Amino acid sequence: MAGPVAIFAAGCGRRATASDCRLIVDKSVELQLKMLNETDGPAVALREQQVRAQLQGEIKACEGRRVSDKMMSCVISASAPEELETCLR
Repeated sequence: MAGPVAIFAAGCGRRATASDCRLIVDKSVELQLKMLNETDGPAVALREQQVRAQLQGEIKACEGRRVSDKMMSCVISASAPEELETCLR
């Protein structure tokens, strides 16, 4: 799970905010837990916190990179980890 934030390439758009970066990480965690059939709200929230703590450096590095509204809409609507990776390319 070391790469969802680091994947996206430079391009047109705007600079990613801390909220954008947290959204990408949270979506990645959500989709991975969904694949494992883990849907318990408190368990998902706990895992998001753990991953955020582990990826704090990557989240900071993500801030300021280029994202587009189209990319972020794609992240929000992704329903599988592979779709999320496609959004971030």
